[in-house]
Amino acid sequence: MIKNYFKYLLIFVLFFSLLPFKSQASSLEDVDTIQVNFFGSPTCPHCVNEKYFLKDLKNETPNLIVNEYEIANESELINSFYKEYNVPKNQQGLVPVTFIGDKYFLGFNDNIGEDIVAHINGLESKSDNSSIKIPFFGEVDLLSLSLPVLAIVLGIVDGFNVCSLGALVIILGLVMVLGSRKRILLLGGLFVLITGITYGLLMLLWHQLFTFISPYIKSMEILIGILSILGGAYLLREFIKSCKQGPTCSSGGILARLSPKVEKMFSTKKNIAVLAGVVGLFALIVTIIEFPCSAVLPMLFTGILVESGISMNTSLLYIGIFLLFYMLDEIIIFLVAFFTMKLKIVSPRFIIFFNLLAAIIFLFLGAFYLYRVF
Repeated sequence: MIKNYFKYLLIFVLFFSLLPFKSQASSLEDVDTIQVNFFGSPTCPHCVNEKYFLKDLKNETPNLIVNEYEIANESELINSFYKEYNVPKNQQGLVPVTFIGDKYFLGFNDNIGEDIVAHINGLESKSDNSSIKIPFFGEVDLLSLSLPVLAIVLGIVDGFNVCSLGALVIILGLVMVLGSRKRILLLGGLFVLITGITYGLLMLLWHQLFTFISPYIKSMEILIGILSILGGAYLLREFIKSCKQGPTCSSGGILARLSPKVEKMFSTKKNIAVLAGVVGLFALIVTIIEFPCSAVLPMLFTGILVESGISMNTSLLYIGIFLLFYMLDEIIIFLVAFFTMKLKIVSPRFIIFFNLLAAIIFLFLGAFYLYRVF
């Protein structure tokens, strides 16, 4: 029965991944016109230089729209840009600052002027680079695919993790011996909840790291492309290894050492508070030790969120969607165990298939981002 759940889930994802939703990232850019939002001060010599620079650039680029503001008179507007572009606190209030597409430029000199020109040229050609031809579907604009759909697809693929699923099976197996649905609900639900919260906090750390380093990186797209290719190569190797040996957990040694201790606690301690503490600690440890094994997918997704230039609140929403579908396989296994009092897990072949699917998605995204840059 549980196999059918995942089959229907896969059909659902494949169907909705083809819907042409618009992402927040693409809304920052207009194919026909390019908006330049420039904030300066009349007493700033660098601002004056950039004004002349933008005036000449507008004469050379007909589809360029330059909006000039005095920062002292536009506190509400500039704060909205700071929030949307995740500008660090220590950079807020400095001038000149220029917002173009999905990037901002702080200060002005000849090098920054060259970067602005290169970025505008990239925006003009991006609409051409974002379309690819897919057999039976024709030309597809990848920028029209939504971040929520990407969160769903990557979350599901990341969720089929042997380590986390194995740990859940261990906990449910021990709890089911107690023969109590209430304890299955409490202890199994606690394991799922702690796993999701811990994984979400780790993703948030990646997002904050990318937000911090993005102003100092020439192109986030290159970094995302390289991470995707490396992740795809790693998962392809795992797929080949799984075909020969079956799906295995890279942190299996630690899991094997922890499992007897957890089993001993369940056999000797009957206090529900003690058992809940054991389950919570076990979930926390397993999530942390297995995170490096699947770190590339959350790294990739949080990097894409930062590169898209969306607000922090919207990023948190998409991380939440990613987490929901990351946890979906464990939630289904947990609910089946609760309602049927039987433990049913996913077929090893299904997990092997998802390793291959994840590898294809990684390599595809990596090639797409690098193609856009070069």
